[in-house]
Amino acid sequence: MIDEKPLRADARRNRDAIIAAARSVFEHDEQLRFDDFAARAGVGVGTLYRHFPTREALAAAVYRGEVVALCEQARDSSGPAADSLDAFLRAFVDYVVEHAALARTLATVVDPATQAEGGNELERTLAELMGRAAADGAIRDDVTPASVMIALHGIGGATDRPEWVAEARAVAALIIRGLKVD
Repeated sequence: MIDEKPLRADARRNRDAIIAAARSVFEHDEQLRFDDFAARAGVGVGTLYRHFPTREALAAAVYRGEVVALCEQARDSSGPAADSLDAFLRAFVDYVVEHAALARTLATVVDPATQAEGGNELERTLAELMGRAAADGAIRDDVTPASVMIALHGIGGATDRPEWVAEARAVAALIIRGLKVD
């Protein structure tokens, strides 16, 4: 993901407050004027614009934060590689299930380049986890991370199905079983 220049502690708190407020707004698909994000975050309008000149820039920051959190959670796992991979796949599905509204909103606001950047970060994390698990002999080494990502993207694209939550979790379980060495 894009490296940001270090911020003073107060600026970091303000930026984090704006992102948290925006995340909540986007999660609930609220229709706010851009300037109203400042009031929601308890900061001035100038602070909002200094950090995020547009709604799109703010949405991109929320999106990047969501991707980073999911990837860091996977990388921070200290257990066996196969368990970390399993946890990442299930966490990915749980995230999509729990934050479908946020994902839909961000998909309409975040530019395709930023979405591609996030997808690449998720795929790099998946590749690391799959590489470690394959090196341990716990999973097959003939399945690419790109193939798994296609299945994961399918989960996000099926949210309009009546049983999609159960089906999404079943797909994650299927991927996990399909990757394991017999």
